[in-house]
Amino acid sequence: MGRSRGTGSQRFRLFMWIATALWLAGAIAAVIDRDTLNAVAWFAFTAFGALTASGSTERSRGLAYLAIALLVVAMAILISVFLAD
Repeated sequence: MGRSRGTGSQRFRLFMWIATALWLAGAIAAVIDRDTLNAVAWFAFTAFGALTASGSTERSRGLAYLAIALLVVAMAILISVFLAD
């Protein structure tokens, strides 16, 4: 009852920024480990999170499609690395 209308959106953005920071940490760890494909996948997750958390996907349809494509590519790389090992 006492909540403002944008509260859910603000919580989602905060969650996405936290997830983006964790994905960036994973990407840096993959670079340190010299695991190229995992690093590319985690950087794609980081880019997806940054686009989503910044709200730019709400303003541009092209950036929304780019974010979805980054998410799909990151998942495909991680699944293929998992299946190959």
